[in-house]
Amino acid sequence: MIVAVTGGTGFVGTEVVKELLGAGHEVRVLSRNVPDKLPQGIIHFPGNVVTGEGLDYLVHEAGAVINLVGIIREEGLNTFEAVHHRGTINVILASSKAGVRRFFQMSALGTREGAVSVYHQSKWAGEAAVRVGGLDWTIFRPSTIFGPGDSFINMLAGMMTKVPVLPVIGGGLNLMQPVSVGDVAKSFRVALESEGHSCKTYELGGPDTLSFIQILNIVAQVIDKKPKYIPVPMPLAGISIRTAEILGIKLPVTSDQLIMLGEDNVCTGGDPVEELGIKWTPFEVGIRTYLNQNRE
Repeated sequence: MIVAVTGGTGFVGTEVVKELLGAGHEVRVLSRNVPDKLPQGIIHFPGNVVTGEGLDYLVHEAGAVINLVGIIREEGLNTFEAVHHRGTINVILASSKAGVRRFFQMSALGTREGAVSVYHQSKWAGEAAVRVGGLDWTIFRPSTIFGPGDSFINMLAGMMTKVPVLPVIGGGLNLMQPVSVGDVAKSFRVALESEGHSCKTYELGGPDTLSFIQILNIVAQVIDKKPKYIPVPMPLAGISIRTAEILGIKLPVTSDQLIMLGEDNVCTGGDPVEELGIKWTPFEVGIRTYLNQNRE
């Protein structure tokens, strides 16, 4: 099958593309910049989901479209609204015009009506557009995604190797259900290749429900570090982050991300994820494979 992928050169997209190629699909990828190196068999289209540029060429004769484009912080014209909502609408319109049969959308765990964070609000708007877009859709809401090249676990490990003391916002009691990027990619492929997944929303979480402080401890154990933690109350963190943003100082955490850190990020509903038949990778097992490689 010809599968068109937006965001196919990103962290998740690279793994999804590899999974699709391994299953024998013809893969087309849209991105703003031409990557230095693409896997053999990929057809690249320059374009931008926000402007709609390149989408008609990307989806022409495609049997399915996978929309993976997403951002974790706003920069310039790339706002959450522009990328997650208007960008999704552009992909839907191009797909519908081309007669695409199947449409897959990557959202995020915690996305819901009435969400507090702007990030989750924009993801909800994107989901709503998918549901009324007239296509045969499936939505995935992954929790925090880990894997080679991730920007979360690698960041934590990097901080532990550089500083002996780490600030922990809110005491690190918020819960997460980290999921392997490889398992997320398999979920897309399984839903694409099998029946019974149309008009369904799947929440994707790994087998371990962990507090943030537990995640820190596991990462520290894997890389053989013993950092000390300093709890930072949420109100104090909020004041510090907002002040930095006013002054134009870029911190690892934004005000919007702080809101999400105050919420648990675990699976609470959605359609039965057992239908996908995925054997979910344990968190510690998964991060050992690449954190140890990074240290060699």
